[in-house]
Amino acid sequence: MKRLLSDWQFAVGTTPDCLAGGRPVHLPHTWNVEDGLEEYSGAGWYATRLTAPEAWRGSRVRVRFGAAFHTAVVYLNGQEVGRHLCAGYTPFVLELTPWLRCGADNELTVMVDNTYTEATLPYARSFDWANDGGLIRPVELLVTGPGYLDGVRVQARPVLTGRGRQDRGPALWSFEADADLAEAGELTLDWAVCGAAAGEPLRQGSLTNRLTAAGRTQFAAQTALLPQVEYWHFDHPVRYSLRLTLRRADVVLDESVVSFGFRDLHLEGEKLVLNGEPVRLCGTEWMPGSDLRFGMAEPVSQLERMLALLKESNCVLTRFHWQQDDAVLDWCDANGILVQEELPFWGKDPEVPGEDQWQAASRQLTEMVAAHRNHPCLVAWGVGNELAAQRPETVRYIRRAVALLRRLDPERFANYVSNTWYLDGITDGVSAGDWLMINEYTGTWFPDREVHTELTRFLADNPGRAVMPSEFGLCEPAFSGGDARREEIFLEKMTAYRQYPAIAGTINFCLNDYRTQMGEDGQGKHKRRVHGSTELDGTPKPSYWTVQRECAPFVLRRQADSGVLTCRSDLPCYTMRGYRLQLLRQDGAVQQTFPIPDLAPGQSWTFACEQAVRARVLRPTGWTAGSFSLT
Repeated sequence: MKRLLSDWQFAVGTTPDCLAGGRPVHLPHTWNVEDGLEEYSGAGWYATRLTAPEAWRGSRVRVRFGAAFHTAVVYLNGQEVGRHLCAGYTPFVLELTPWLRCGADNELTVMVDNTYTEATLPYARSFDWANDGGLIRPVELLVTGPGYLDGVRVQARPVLTGRGRQDRGPALWSFEADADLAEAGELTLDWAVCGAAAGEPLRQGSLTNRLTAAGRTQFAAQTALLPQVEYWHFDHPVRYSLRLTLRRADVVLDESVVSFGFRDLHLEGEKLVLNGEPVRLCGTEWMPGSDLRFGMAEPVSQLERMLALLKESNCVLTRFHWQQDDAVLDWCDANGILVQEELPFWGKDPEVPGEDQWQAASRQLTEMVAAHRNHPCLVAWGVGNELAAQRPETVRYIRRAVALLRRLDPERFANYVSNTWYLDGITDGVSAGDWLMINEYTGTWFPDREVHTELTRFLADNPGRAVMPSEFGLCEPAFSGGDARREEIFLEKMTAYRQYPAIAGTINFCLNDYRTQMGEDGQGKHKRRVHGSTELDGTPKPSYWTVQRECAPFVLRRQADSGVLTCRSDLPCYTMRGYRLQLLRQDGAVQQTFPIPDLAPGQSWTFACEQAVRARVLRPTGWTAGSFSLT
């Protein structure tokens, strides 16, 4: 059984006594968007009442926190049951069973502290986003039998049979699952792989383990060949589910459903290959937690609103500076956005990462991979952003963190994002990653650098490597020009990047103006950086539509009484399959809808459009890829 714990009492103070004067809040919650607490860093206290029926006696009762920024200590009935230190964006689970009073009321209390500290990541004040403290993601109560499932890991990889994009075919599949049992005995795990459509499972079976003592055990299904499955792609985001039932004899102890997808993304020299097709991808970064109403405690409805804006900017690739909620990754799974999720380690402080930073990094990387490795949208992990990566000590940290990720998850890329790449493209820490991810601010933050000069030199230093400008754009008020200049810079950069085949993808920074505790504009919760093609709340600026047009996988033009749609062959570059075209009249009504034939990069399609004034292109998933004038 799962139950959301949404209603709590809250107060700020140094001890739980402050809760006597507390007030009700609804999770997720951060105090840093509230009047008077906008810049408060310190302890906040939460309390909620749990009624545990007598029927729970003999059960295992746990509590799962989606995230508590950044340090949490949890108490049940006044007794400490556990703590989660210096890791504010990764989920954690604590067992309540030994302290729970069945047949009575219980009080669950949580102290959350967002004090700036050198023992955590993000480090001290060296991070460029909001320092929002609180229970910023949902909290769930988990009630099972005396045993429960934990740590399910699915391996799912297409067996590619040729060159070019493949959407279906054979695949290899297996899984591992951990279980925890309160006493010795025999456990059975029933499993079934189910497709996206209702019907009989594709494959099912049972595994049995005998425990001679209470504790943990691992189940492992051997690798099997599935003869025909649908492959996951950003334009074809088909998901499957693994359904698990843990039982002892005929008594069900726990059940779980894990969503996954069959996807292959690998590098061949400088080429990025997705399900058999070499691709060049465009994307945009989004900085969550920026709507002034919610901060980092955004509800799912607001997260999905911003994700829809991200997708309709023709973003098929993004990165996050810190670990995200499952709801964000579930949306990217279902709607088709490739994601790099990163450790929140930003900036040149400390100049040399020490043992405290390594302990925090290794703990967070392990928790991040464990929580999110089954998401098909996740294609890469990041170990840091804009560190002092010309220092040998920093490079050693980067290599150590990348090596840890490769042990934790050998199926995905591990990367570091550099803004010092132009100083020495050979010795910089960026070379330790799989993609060479560079924050490319020639002309603004790098005022004396010219884009072609720097790219030419960097590519010559790294032949045969895939390069990805992972940030570029205009940041106000550090640099002036407003949205018109932002649009101009974006067009200049895209024109330059298209000339270099080794640039396998781009990530524009960023979708939205964003809240930051560093701040260059505004005060309190209004501190922000004006860096986006939308306002803080997602209201589009004119540059948003420029990003949408330039990141579309096609160009469209009128030719006499016809329209010509050409699949781009530069950047972005990938096959268009399953797209549709809508012709619109002057009043905006849909005049006609056509299926667009499959188009490989460079191929064109001509269509009649005598009476239409606009054309709208839809992706196979239904998202708008752009609306263009035909006059």
